[in-house]
Amino acid sequence: MAPPELGIALVAAGVLAVAVGYYRRWRAKQPVPDGPEGEAYRVYTSAFDRTATAAELPDLLRHASPDARRGFLLPDDNEWQAQVARATSIYGGLHPAQDPALDATDRLDDTAILLLVDQSGSMRGERMAWVAAGTRRLAEELARREGRVALAGYTTAGWHGGFVREQWLREGKPARPGRLCALLHILYQPFDAVSFDVDGWHQMLNPDIPRENVDGEALEWGADLLRERAEARRILFVVSDGAPVDDSTLLNNGPTYMQRHFLKVRDGLLDAGDIELLAFGADYHVSEYYPLARDGHDAKDLVEGGLALVLR
Repeated sequence: MAPPELGIALVAAGVLAVAVGYYRRWRAKQPVPDGPEGEAYRVYTSAFDRTATAAELPDLLRHASPDARRGFLLPDDNEWQAQVARATSIYGGLHPAQDPALDATDRLDDTAILLLVDQSGSMRGERMAWVAAGTRRLAEELARREGRVALAGYTTAGWHGGFVREQWLREGKPARPGRLCALLHILYQPFDAVSFDVDGWHQMLNPDIPRENVDGEALEWGADLLRERAEARRILFVVSDGAPVDDSTLLNNGPTYMQRHFLKVRDGLLDAGDIELLAFGADYHVSEYYPLARDGHDAKDLVEGGLALVLR
């Protein structure tokens, strides 16, 4: 029979091993400190970044990230169909603006407007439904005033860094890797569409799209699309519910890494002045980041706030 001291020692060793294991896992999830002021924004690899049309989404979502392998994709379309029904119902309750100050005589000739929607995970569910309904009605209202309107969304290809983080792990986890996820930018409706693309709008409501949000690079992408346009007035209208977040990137570069880049891009657009930067905060005070902004809590707020900003 083993002496009691040995049993106590074994128990203590087991408790210590468990504690060390928990500590290591906890430490692995703690963000590294921020880098020095002025630290350059870097991208670990852009090999897995994707830009897609609405028609390309169903196949792309299955192959652009490890989410299917990791069990993160929904097994059927039931939630998607419910989301489309929810957004369609909200949209059906919206009517063209009746406020005389927003009359259709306020024409938007020679104006290109890109509606750019944050499709991060926090937008899933009811918020995405009313944002989708509101952006659809807003797009139609702007087009009725002769504006050229495009609708796009930004997210990431997969949760938790996707294929980018897997490559980083294989390559030995180099320190301060820069952006550690794959971008997914989606054009649901191009500028020169003859009518609103309802099928593309349905794709926007797929619950497998919302992941993380890299706002700085999304603004750059939207600005590039607008700079290809010949219209004299070009507007980038952002709909968002928060600051840029990608856990994989922030844990390994510092908690303000993405926000600092976003603010640098924003300031560059404001200074350049060739594109008007407007924003609507979905249940969020987005005016903290955008000088010309409105906030709201439903689709009606989005339509009315958007029209007021564009027609100001």
